Amino acid sequence: MNETVQNVLIVDDESEMRELHKVLLTHGGFNVLEAENGVQALALLQDQELTIDAILSDVLMPEMNGYQLCAAVKEKESTKDIPFIFISSLSTLEEKSKGYSYGADDYVIKPLEAKELGLKIKNLIRRRESNKALSEQVNESRDAAMQIMNFYGDLGQVLEFYKASVNAKSITELANLLFEVTQNFSLHCSLQVHVGGEILNFGDQGEISPLEANVIELARQKERFYSFSSRLVINYDTFSLLVKNMPVENEERTGTLRDSLGVLCNAIEAKLSGLIAQSQNTRKTEIAGFIQEVLEQTENTFSEIERDNISAIDSLMEDIEDAFMSLGLSDDQENNIRNVVENCTKKVNTAFKRGATLQALFNDIRDNLQEIQNNNH
Repeated sequence: MNETVQNVLIVDDESEMRELHKVLLTHGGFNVLEAENGVQALALLQDQELTIDAILSDVLMPEMNGYQLCAAVKEKESTKDIPFIFISSLSTLEEKSKGYSYGADDYVIKPLEAKELGLKIKNLIRRRESNKALSEQVNESRDAAMQIMNFYGDLGQVLEFYKASVNAKSITELANLLFEVTQNFSLHCSLQVHVGGEILNFGDQGEISPLEANVIELARQKERFYSFSSRLVINYDTFSLLVKNMPVENEERTGTLRDSLGVLCNAIEAKLSGLIAQSQNTRKTEIAGFIQEVLEQTENTFSEIERDNISAIDSLMEDIEDAFMSLGLSDDQENNIRNVVENCTKKVNTAFKRGATLQALFNDIRDNLQEIQNNNH
């Protein structure tokens, strides 16, 4: 497999030196571009169609010397990583230190040795590629670290929600606690809660529109996480959370937020289930209390009717005995009337016994309702 030919830019105001360097580099397998001074070199570097893999520059040149060229190359983002090698007959520490201070990668003393120069260039290019790969890894690691930091920062908010939601006494209070967290995430949200056959809608900016409520309800038929444009609906058994402004342009932040919102919704589900159960128990207690009150009223009414019937029968017997004294009835007539009254009394007593059975049933119902109320407190 053939390797890509690398382009080396030679910058020198002396044509003979450029030609000499070109021969050496071409023999080493490089493609050579030439510039007479720093100004021409910068023009070539700005050509978007050219790829320069390394720069060999003389130090002393007119218009723009090698140090100025090196500074210009290293200051520009698109060229700062190109290996820059000074070629000079000046070999003092001061000159090399000056080259280093301007950002040069190497300093080669004339005369040049082809093999050594080729190795230097290839090593510098290889180092650049290695540094580029390392830089990408560092950036990826930093991005991953930022995602982790964001995620754990979000989790801190969720933890605070867990703590605060313990004391929430109503679904409205729970919704307000939720919106405090989502607003800290810079998100605008609506919450739709399903309690039995009732639907409750909450918005972080007030009452939501009928269309928005209908969209959330329809989205409940979709998967757990349902996205459309910058919206995200998260569906659970008892509620749906609509996020209106997911940062879809930032894929990494969107992923982190989905994870954090998932944890947050788990917390909502747990607390909401408790509030719904508590609400249902309260309703059961209210119904039981109402029924118990009705039964007590019925029992009192039944007792009053029973007392009135007994009193009426006793009064009837007394009236009949008094009537016997004034009517002058025969013994047979009186006995017949007594038999009629006694039969009626027996029927009334039978009805009272049935009533007593019904009253016992009322008492059992009342005791059971009282037990339900005690268990719900």
